[in-house]
Amino acid sequence: MSGHDDLLAKLRQTLDEQGIDSFHILEDLVPIEEQMEYFRYFDKLRRENKTFDRDEEVAILFSPTETVARKKKSLTLLASIPDVGAYRSIETYHSNPLDPDLTHWSSMALVSSRIILSSDLSGQQQVYISSGLGGQDKKLRFFSLFTTRDRQDLTDLQKEIVDREFSFQIKKAEVEIEKFVIKENYFTILILFPFDRDVKSILNDAVEECNQYGDFLDTKFLFTNVKILSESEIEKLLKKI
Repeated sequence: MSGHDDLLAKLRQTLDEQGIDSFHILEDLVPIEEQMEYFRYFDKLRRENKTFDRDEEVAILFSPTETVARKKKSLTLLASIPDVGAYRSIETYHSNPLDPDLTHWSSMALVSSRIILSSDLSGQQQVYISSGLGGQDKKLRFFSLFTTRDRQDLTDLQKEIVDREFSFQIKKAEVEIEKFVIKENYFTILILFPFDRDVKSILNDAVEECNQYGDFLDTKFLFTNVKILSESEIEKLLKKI
């Protein structure tokens, strides 16, 4: 987990040093690969710097006959201009995409348009924080995986201790638990936390509190904002460990 914690600390420091207090977090869960594909395409169109008609691009976006590839271009072009009408069009489309394949792309276009519009209206630099798990408002979403020592099964009492201590420590720090799943020899927590919060110490405290009742949790745990691991992926990971 230290890598993520160091990265977050450096990012907080950079924003503070540059006096940036306005940043944007993608709320939807969009794979990092698709986010990067969007920004590469966005930069490509921006370098081409070709003029386009906003209303024509909106019409193409909502056309039932246009291809997905052409609509990708429309979404990206509309997101590239500081125009309220363009932003509202992207927002309307994203609320009910006519093409399911464009759900992630329209999500990226919406946050991109919001950044450009905010920058134009405020005259202040805007920052986008990329995360495969997205976030909400100014909160980041992370997935955590905790295991028992030697992968021994948790007893009913230990499960109760885990539930009680982690819920208490996390909620005390005003961190939101979105999902908490306890299995036989591991448990996972999906959380949302404010950007300026040191979650590492909170989770370490919870592990320490649990281990006062028998030292049954591994002190090393997975903490990632890239993806939510499935049960099969977790089982494979535990076998490797």
